[in-house]
Amino acid sequence: MAPKKKEYSFDLRETVIKHFLNGDSEHDIATKVIIPRNSVHYIIAKYKNTKCIGNIIGRGRKRKTSVHLDRVIQRKIKVDRRKSASAVKVEIESELGIIISEQTVRRRLHESGFMGRVARKKPYVDKVNRGKRIEYAKTYREKPIDYWKDVLWSDESKFNLFGSDGKVMVWRTPKEELDPKCTVPTVKYGGGNVKCWGSFSSSGVGNLVFIDENMTGEIYRDILQKNLFESVKKLNLGSKWVMQHDNDPKHRAHIVTNWLNEKGVERLKWPPYSPDLNPIEHMWDELERRMKKEKPKNATELKH
Repeated sequence: MAPKKKEYSFDLRETVIKHFLNGDSEHDIATKVIIPRNSVHYIIAKYKNTKCIGNIIGRGRKRKTSVHLDRVIQRKIKVDRRKSASAVKVEIESELGIIISEQTVRRRLHESGFMGRVARKKPYVDKVNRGKRIEYAKTYREKPIDYWKDVLWSDESKFNLFGSDGKVMVWRTPKEELDPKCTVPTVKYGGGNVKCWGSFSSSGVGNLVFIDENMTGEIYRDILQKNLFESVKKLNLGSKWVMQHDNDPKHRAHIVTNWLNEKGVERLKWPPYSPDLNPIEHMWDELERRMKKEKPKNATELKH
């Protein structure tokens, strides 16, 4: 049996015809679109005879699903973004009596723009706090770039020696990355083997402090006393530098607030439940990736 002739995509055929109508030779067209000259000749000959650009109808493998079944697959995923392709396959077989493969389900979802991705973790934010976040954005959106160069971003973080990354797969389109249906709600919680406080600005990183006890307002105040101005000097921040820390209760403790006021430290206003807004989170993520490559066996190795 003779092998089937290769069928080119509609876009490629259309490009060939556009070059042909522009007066390009078959040799030049073949060079531009990088296909054999006889293929160019065939596409042009077909166009001259039929005025048709598309592939021959009926060529290739027959489609296993109908338009109706494609919509059923999409609808099942839109109702539950965490449903697996195998679960959709089983439901269709039991409800409609149609036998399809998991790969067919995936293909139909891909055709519709849905891709399996790890769900973003997104803090739960109620209506009142959403309003506060909008107010924050309106307050700072007009600030010039130079303003942000003098912001000292700070936060604490915890690093685990072992543990699951907690990934959850969902089906979503590129525009639905942060859609509530495609994210995993999170809340803050304790844990971790090594805790630390750090800071950074556009010019680099400040001091890194390991925390060996439960954090309190007094301990946080002591960390700032020993490291805040030292980090500012290290990073050569301007005289109008601004400190950022979030709304953790320890950060808002009277002993901390009074000390910052006494020292005349200007603070960046911070909306509630907004760890994702702090760029230091990216620094912690990068630090964790590098730490995992080293594979520390205990807390001492983790610190070093």
